Amino acid sequence: MTILTLGVAAVQAFLPVTAPAPQPAAALPDSPVQIAVQTQSSGANTVYHLVLTNTSALPVTTTVVQRMPDGTTSLVADGAAIDGDRVSWSAKVAPKADVTLQSSGALPVPHAAEPVTACVSDAASGRLLDCFATDVAAVAAPEAPWWRRWLPYAALAAALGVLIWLGVRACQRRQARPAREPEPRRPRREVAWWVPVSVAAAAVIAVSAAALVIFAPKMAEAVENAQGVRAHAWNGPQADAELGEQASDGTAHFTIYSVTCSNGKTTTCDVTASVAAGDKTVQLFRSMQRVYTSDTTWVEPDPAALVAANGGDPFAAAVVPGTERLMALRFTVPTGAQPQRLELHDGAFAGGVVLDLE
Repeated sequence: MTILTLGVAAVQAFLPVTAPAPQPAAALPDSPVQIAVQTQSSGANTVYHLVLTNTSALPVTTTVVQRMPDGTTSLVADGAAIDGDRVSWSAKVAPKADVTLQSSGALPVPHAAEPVTACVSDAASGRLLDCFATDVAAVAAPEAPWWRRWLPYAALAAALGVLIWLGVRACQRRQARPAREPEPRRPRREVAWWVPVSVAAAAVIAVSAAALVIFAPKMAEAVENAQGVRAHAWNGPQADAELGEQASDGTAHFTIYSVTCSNGKTTTCDVTASVAAGDKTVQLFRSMQRVYTSDTTWVEPDPAALVAANGGDPFAAAVVPGTERLMALRFTVPTGAQPQRLELHDGAFAGGVVLDLE
């Protein structure tokens, strides 16, 4: 037995050594329900169709929350609860079936393209299932009648005609006056030396003041970036984020679908967002996702609420190129503090994206 053991050991010594295959991190459960939003605009009014698709073999009771564009009025949504610009439904989707929810609202005319977002969650567990963002098409102001379009040009022509007439009349009056003998020239006085010196000094002071006004904000921003708010070890570009619009810090592409902060004994901020990887793998860290309550103080997502809302840890595995990951984050803000901004970062040193919460 000893000789056999030694023989096996000798054979293994000459075989190539291979590293054990890495164990993949626990993946988040697949979403059984997806959501899509379709818009139909007619003038100021826009109708939204929210289509829920259940790809599983079991019925799913969902909670659907839609965030309307800013400035929406005359909200209508059958079977839904309306709270400000948020519309929420409770909808049951049969296995392998679709359910369509409908809402509508009016936007002021004219208006630019406005983002609208919607997210669906499992009603029983509260787990976030899917989100969707799209834009309501821009609507231009109605075209004015032809006479109103030409009215400014007619007024300009009339004003020009009056100016020409006044100029002609002035020339005629000047020609009608008798010629006057030229007055004798007064002797030129020499300018004192201190006059040009004073003018030059005043010009230097004015130019310096203008340069200070122009460049002081940029210098302050540079100092802030180097030593202040944005100097918490971040580097690279930092992008401003808007709800429903994708923002990128160069590597990761973030989309923030909703931010809801509730006030009570403690303030909580629920954030729904997604991150997509471009041509490089994106590794997210929970501690790098922050809600700031001042320039130097922040809170991180609650670990327990994070796992419950996502059905797992969305930071456990990296986001590989060509894929997107949805995540629901909850931040608990200390009593008396007010959320100022949300920052989402790729990795430990990326500049990230910033959403103003004030």
